[in-house]
Amino acid sequence: MKCIAHRGWSSYAPENTLAAFYKALEHDWIFGIELDVHLSKDGIPVVIHDHTLERTTNGEGEVRDFTFSELSQLDAGSWCRESFSEERIPSLEQALAAMKDSGKKVTIELKQVGSRYIGMEEAVVEVVDRLDMMSQVIFASFDHTSVKRIEQLAPHSHRGLIIGQLPNLILEQLHYVAADYVMIEHHFADAALIKHLQENGIHVGVWTIDDELIVNRSRTMYEDVYITTNNPRILKDHILKSTTI
Repeated sequence: MKCIAHRGWSSYAPENTLAAFYKALEHDWIFGIELDVHLSKDGIPVVIHDHTLERTTNGEGEVRDFTFSELSQLDAGSWCRESFSEERIPSLEQALAAMKDSGKKVTIELKQVGSRYIGMEEAVVEVVDRLDMMSQVIFASFDHTSVKRIEQLAPHSHRGLIIGQLPNLILEQLHYVAADYVMIEHHFADAALIKHLQENGIHVGVWTIDDELIVNRSRTMYEDVYITTNNPRILKDHILKSTTI
């Protein structure tokens, strides 16, 4: 199994902040980091999960209604712990620059919904390409059109479709968006489905598993799977004993 730190090590530090990313970067046995991207009012990809600011910052309103300069002034850490009060919403470029030399895979989830963010795919691809990280990044989204657009902009990139419900015609969906990865909500991932996908050349990830009992019960099934977790520590012993990394 391969550990993907969900929004960084988000059980330790505020999600999607540089503090959470740096914590995950400290450990060689963590294979990759997942982060979420929206587009600021002035077209800059920014790293935050929600479409709105209230849950993880001291701001109010929608991310897309503020420039990056305005967003970067918000406190993005005190909600987690007061010691993180200096954490800010990073740009995608800042986050990727911190991870580049680590060699870790970075999953960029584009929080696109229909045409909510015009030009998002172009802006994200431009940052990744400029930093020369195309081989290190997996572009992913729930939005089929967004994944398909990435394929048109960067045909040699790695792309993933995120599925949060019982998957139907999953291979057909992956073929349509030209994705080589699929990320499935763990309740809907079973051994037969995982095997079927892998036999068809698809890399499989499951999300979000924070319960060590689930890992222990399904360890064999998850041997060749990417596991996204808020608490990477629950996977540490399994990974260090594995010969697959």
